[in-house]
Amino acid sequence: MHRPLALLVAALAFLSAAHAADLPPDVLAKSRWMVLTRADFDAALQRVPENARFEFASDPKRVKSVLNNLLVIKTLAAQAKAHGTKPAASGGYGAGSPAERALAVGELQRIEADAARSFDANKAIWETKAHEIYMLDRAKYQVPEEVRVSDIAVEVKDRGEEAALARAREAHAKLVAGADFATVAREYSDDPTTRDKGGALPFVARNRLAPSFAKGVFALTRIGEISEPIRGPTAWHIVRLDERRAARPQTFDEAKGAILASLKQRYLADQREVRFREINSDATLEVNQPAIDALVTHADPTQVGAAPPAKPGPEPKAN
Repeated sequence: MHRPLALLVAALAFLSAAHAADLPPDVLAKSRWMVLTRADFDAALQRVPENARFEFASDPKRVKSVLNNLLVIKTLAAQAKAHGTKPAASGGYGAGSPAERALAVGELQRIEADAARSFDANKAIWETKAHEIYMLDRAKYQVPEEVRVSDIAVEVKDRGEEAALARAREAHAKLVAGADFATVAREYSDDPTTRDKGGALPFVARNRLAPSFAKGVFALTRIGEISEPIRGPTAWHIVRLDERRAARPQTFDEAKGAILASLKQRYLADQREVRFREINSDATLEVNQPAIDALVTHADPTQVGAAPPAKPGPEPKAN
């Protein structure tokens, strides 16, 4: 899944491999792909809350981060145009113009799509890698303990806490007295997805249930055992334990899908990073270092939205 541009490029070292150049005063950096100007930086600074701009512009790390993001976004946008990439939704924040951000996101999505196709085309190689990972740490891959239960859920929202609990206790009393669980579930349960099935649920692991509900469900030890009312996130529950499966090691075939998905996500992230490094190491990238330094060292609070310094008070009178 594609992450916000600001998060994707924040770690890139700004212009680390660029060479100094004699550029016009208003041009901060230039490459074969883009021109980064003081106007671009000022536009990005305008997105910072007015009362924080001076502090922001006086912080070299923050200025570097903005310039880094602008460099990457403007370059990706230009590359998107060269590749015929369509713009994509980018959200309403971040450096660069909305059009540049949309093109940059589209280009990243194109990179990811190409990487995904490359990964899928080499499935056999990646499956071999997945098997190596599985064999190195087989204990990591486990099927957790699972239970299959039948459930009567009495919703709290419409009845209120006390009335819902009272109804759950009434259902519990009927079950303890020997009533058929499915019959009581059809009468008392508010869950439309299980009510008509007599409350029957599929196998489920502890981590798939809300903690408070899971604690009560997994406390049942005997097949056929019926719980006391258990408070879940939205309802009171009466649960019958129908079957239990002990935890066991996963086979490779069971673990393979999750391992391959993890490898694929890592591969896509690596391909994004390759593009970022290429942008950073572009031999045509020129930098106007004095102009960049001036963004910080010559910051003027009256120009970046902060309150100007307080006026001095009256001179003390001589004794």
